[in-house]
Amino acid sequence: MVLPLPLSPFESYMLADDRPAYPMNCFLRLRFAGRFDRAALDAAMSIAVSRHPLLAAVVRRSGRKDFWVAADQPPAVHRLSTPSADSLPSLAPLDVRATAGLRVVSCEEAGKTDLTIQVHHACCDGFGMLRFTEDMLVSYAGVCGAVPGSALRALCPEQLRGRGRFGLTPGKFLRMLPKQAVGLLGARRFLMRTAEPLMPHRSQPDNGPVPPGYPASLTRQLDRSESAGLISAARTLGVTANDLLVRDCFLTLHDWRRRTADHPSGWLRLTVPVNLRTMADRRLPAANAVSMVFPDRRSQDMEDPQRLLDSVHRQMSLIKRLHLGLTFVLSLRVCRWLPGGLHRMTRASRCAATGVLTNLGAVLDRCPLSYQEGRLVAGDAVLQSMDALAPLRPLTCAAIAVLVYAGRVHITLHYDSRVLTATDARELIDDFTARVRQSAGARRQVAVEVGR
Repeated sequence: MVLPLPLSPFESYMLADDRPAYPMNCFLRLRFAGRFDRAALDAAMSIAVSRHPLLAAVVRRSGRKDFWVAADQPPAVHRLSTPSADSLPSLAPLDVRATAGLRVVSCEEAGKTDLTIQVHHACCDGFGMLRFTEDMLVSYAGVCGAVPGSALRALCPEQLRGRGRFGLTPGKFLRMLPKQAVGLLGARRFLMRTAEPLMPHRSQPDNGPVPPGYPASLTRQLDRSESAGLISAARTLGVTANDLLVRDCFLTLHDWRRRTADHPSGWLRLTVPVNLRTMADRRLPAANAVSMVFPDRRSQDMEDPQRLLDSVHRQMSLIKRLHLGLTFVLSLRVCRWLPGGLHRMTRASRCAATGVLTNLGAVLDRCPLSYQEGRLVAGDAVLQSMDALAPLRPLTCAAIAVLVYAGRVHITLHYDSRVLTATDARELIDDFTARVRQSAGARRQVAVEVGR
């Protein structure tokens, strides 16, 4: 039994950053054509949960430390009779001090099924959620007799003991210090520059209610040709698709502030999660193996989209080359031991980021299940589409998540309905989607210019 386990610095940070008015909860919604056998889905849920200890754990205090311990009640599938809609079902936040940090909700209507997976970010990141999701679907197919039980990938719960260390031995850490000096300069700029919120507003009291209709979201999709065009355009331009998404997000937020703010100046900042998993983590159960970087730009940096893209590409390439994704998680280790610790860090009154952009890449494309026109088949249900939602912090009222499923780019906006109206949210996600579509056509534009 791998539990109990002390919390890692990142887990402690997510726990400290959690508050009733701004829950640190993540969501995945899977939309299926067809229905699930209820008994088989319950059995699959039990199998999948047993493979991911942190998703069936609660936080308990012992002495001066917090520990993960097994929850009294393991997570189970909840069923709603509410018809599925464009937005996710309204769900109460998860509190890992009281219950396990995982909830799976099934909603059936007219031959369709939505599965919504809700996880507290202290338990795991988006990639961990995807690993659990794959296990649940493969387990369901196994219970139904469609695949053998051995189809589940081998996991090693003992690897959870090393989470948060990222394979850094004392020798590796010392060799990395010169590179991390660059990261410390970035941390200094982070502290000296104050990010502007997307819309001027005041944050809610920590103990206030969640936003109405939580979690409020909207989703858009690119067709297959547009999705392929985005990858091709990035290759033609010598950048990554993620670079294009970051550039387009900056331009979208800048245009929004220019239309809505009285004085649209100052710094715009994005929170961009960075996956820290390596091949050594291929058997790691659901956990947090992620960090964050915080690129920021001023209004004058937005005037030339190509120059902005070049600067984003240089910055993101430097982050990868020097492993600067580690800077934030290493700083959490230090902060945890300072007076006030992580609580003081997360209760800062200024805006930490204008928006969030998380890119999960291609998802569920290597499951040991059958596919129908590129879409995953689980029993009698075919997975049509997926949405992902990242959590929101005070004064950060918009989080955009991007993933690729069945060859199509899915874009989801999680927004604070206390700040943005439904009309505002539609305009914001439509503006961003339009820019991504424009970027997807860049390959053709470049080809025409070369032809001339």
